[in-house]
Amino acid sequence: MAALSFALIAAASSSAQAAAGTTASVVSQENLSTTAALQLAGRATEIASSRDMKICIAVTDADGHLLAFTRMQGAYAGCVEASIAKAQSAARFAINTITFYDLARKENLAIGTIPGILPAVGGVVVKHDGHVIGSVGISGATDLTEQKLAEDVAASFR
Repeated sequence: MAALSFALIAAASSSAQAAAGTTASVVSQENLSTTAALQLAGRATEIASSRDMKICIAVTDADGHLLAFTRMQGAYAGCVEASIAKAQSAARFAINTITFYDLARKENLAIGTIPGILPAVGGVVVKHDGHVIGSVGISGATDLTEQKLAEDVAASFR
């Protein structure tokens, strides 16, 4: 019965598309290149060193898939997964993770229980022409310094 319902829906959809003269199309998505991700990770390392920070840096594409990662000498081992999770959360929801952090704190929302959302600072989207093309995740310092570094790195994208 379910297979029959699915077939009827598919047929109706195809008929509606044909009647409207539309066809399926492919949509392209702008994404951060691997080269740009490596450059951002390098830039983050330079800035962090100048600020006497020892951190982990993750850079993802627009879908939250890891493109580049650096763990600076002396960064805590626990910061590896945290930096990646911050970058993934920012990219997948196209919003800086500090927004989730603020909502969780101010509204006492259990937003962190939603899969993929990390209410923490240090996950910042990278944009090009107003579109999210990737993200940066920073972990290993205090909240404000992580956030500032992530913002500075994302802003350095050209």
